[in-house]
Amino acid sequence: MKTISKILIVALLLYGAYALSAARVPANVKADLISEVTAIVPGERFHVLLRQNIREGWHTYWINPGDSGAATRLTWELPEGFSAGEIQYPYPERAPYGPLMNFGYHDQALFLVEITVPENIAQSEITLKADAEWLVCADICIPEDAELSLTLPVAVKSISPTFIDEETSTLFEAAREKIPRKIGFESTSRVEAGSLILAVQLGEIQPNRLESVNYFPYAVGVMDNPAEQVLKPTDEGFELRTRVGYDYTPESRFDGVVVIRENAGEILTTAFEISPSAVPGSDAVGEMSLWLAVIFALIGGIILNLMPCVFPVLSIKILSLMQETQHIRNHGWVYLTGVVFSFVTIAVVLIVLRAGGAEIGWGFQLQSPLIVGLLVYLFYVIGLNLSGFYEISGNLMNMGQSLTRTGGLSGSFFTGVLATVVAAPCTAPFMASAIGYALTQSNAHALVVFVSLGLGMAAPYVLLCYSPALLSHLPKPGPWMVRAKEFLAFPMFGSAIWLVWVLSIQTGASGVLSIGAGAVSITFAIWLLKHLPARQSPRLIVQLIAIIFVVTAIYLPNVLQPVNAYSYLDSSRNDASEGSDWMSGYVGPSFENYSDMRLAELRQQGPVFVNFTAAWCITCKVNEAVALNRQVIKEAFDQHNVRYLKGDWTSEDPTITRKLAEYGRSGVPLYLMYASPTGTASVLPQLLTENIVLQSVESL
Repeated sequence: MKTISKILIVALLLYGAYALSAARVPANVKADLISEVTAIVPGERFHVLLRQNIREGWHTYWINPGDSGAATRLTWELPEGFSAGEIQYPYPERAPYGPLMNFGYHDQALFLVEITVPENIAQSEITLKADAEWLVCADICIPEDAELSLTLPVAVKSISPTFIDEETSTLFEAAREKIPRKIGFESTSRVEAGSLILAVQLGEIQPNRLESVNYFPYAVGVMDNPAEQVLKPTDEGFELRTRVGYDYTPESRFDGVVVIRENAGEILTTAFEISPSAVPGSDAVGEMSLWLAVIFALIGGIILNLMPCVFPVLSIKILSLMQETQHIRNHGWVYLTGVVFSFVTIAVVLIVLRAGGAEIGWGFQLQSPLIVGLLVYLFYVIGLNLSGFYEISGNLMNMGQSLTRTGGLSGSFFTGVLATVVAAPCTAPFMASAIGYALTQSNAHALVVFVSLGLGMAAPYVLLCYSPALLSHLPKPGPWMVRAKEFLAFPMFGSAIWLVWVLSIQTGASGVLSIGAGAVSITFAIWLLKHLPARQSPRLIVQLIAIIFVVTAIYLPNVLQPVNAYSYLDSSRNDASEGSDWMSGYVGPSFENYSDMRLAELRQQGPVFVNFTAAWCITCKVNEAVALNRQVIKEAFDQHNVRYLKGDWTSEDPTITRKLAEYGRSGVPLYLMYASPTGTASVLPQLLTENIVLQSVESL
């Protein structure tokens, strides 16, 4: 017992010392509630103030805190029948902190709240209670709170109450002066290639009287907070130009507060409901019509047939077409149906997910390790079938074979589906602008564009089915086709290996191990089904075991978790610092991983080249091999002090999705050259050559 008593005494002493030391730490904000009246009148409204006296060098935050922080909040505990309105926040100040920009208050902040009083009050006095919470920051941030109360007598309704003294009246007057009010100025907004432009008509105020204008949006993330706000007087008022932020979408609104300072010293604040005056996005997207988008989609769809991963799929179908003697045209139309169906399905899923708040773009399906893993299996199983490892019908494994079987309309349909899945993630020339347009328009217009994309991709195959002259040039069927079919297994295996590499970037070594184990499981299941016993009972057991192995293989990609893409090219490693890319074998300029903040920092130092890419984008990899990862490009970048950022979109990255949207794109590749600290970037073509990159550098 003595020992326990000693422990308790020591614990109490330690707790007391802690409490004493904590009590001596002064609060950084002293808060209190102040009433506008000295007595409450039943049935009438009045205001109270939450006053914050803020320690020197510290600050609290506005309703939109900017790049960091949290707004002041009040939770009321009121007598029955009473109610409190929303906090009326005074207009804020810009508070820079390093590369960040916050919106808040120094020294003193006054928050108005309206209290509604019921008609009948039984008590002679009323106590209003509120729990106040705020974040106060200097070099560090500290969350603070206070339990506040205010007790007021209840006046007889027929007798006017005694109002506040002159000092308190001045305080309320100062608070009301800083509450933004709607003045009725007409205002509009538009977005041009990532620049946000607010146009305001001032009425009777002369533009030449303007000293400064600051804009504070209500919504977090729609504006690049640290970006300069450039004021340009106009005949009717002014334009304020800045940059859109990380959370900008084409549906974003820019309602907010504008603080106007005149050269005579007067400060005018107004709360705006700003109307959009142009379709957000790049100029090219804004000017594009539906018919032009349809034409671009048709051309882009045709070009998709040149993607390397589509070649083996189409080659298999053309090989089967050579064996057909009847209904060749039907195969063309069924293939077209499969392609268009797949494009529309992907588009509908994309539209629904984006409407639900997901920040994804074209090619999102290959940002999922699950989809990539299943495609690895699909290509692998097709390769096994083409190589002659198995010929099974009437069971589970026939699903893979049906995609490439030599006959049957279902084979044509599923070939169209497979070709779309493997080709769609990359955006071909013309296709990028069309998709960018589609995703900023109505759903009906978007679907028209995606249908056109599918029609363009299927058109060459349909044309082949309708052209006797072209068909006559195809070799006649014969024994050589068996060898050709076996040979086409190797492009399928190659596609599977490429997707395993993509998976390794998304999930690391664990992904490669899981998908390898799954491939072995599938191979073993096929082997079991090839050697089924003759007797019914053992046959069912072997089939069940095979199904278990297949289900296990399908389950494995489902548990894979994404990791940081391009971790093998992390800037801390020697190969990244030298700018090497083992996929290309060439040495190019050194690069850093993309972020909005890093881009802003590097633009202050000189030109910046940004490469938005993905491991599953064949066009991206070809461009890097033939145009970017070259010694001559490295020398040109060094000579002109061009910094290089690489944004990897292999796994989902909302920051990159938003940046693509700024330039009217919904997929990769996208290449940007920033020539100056302000303004928009030059967009390079989607198919690069050394000369194109060198010309963009030399034009700086």
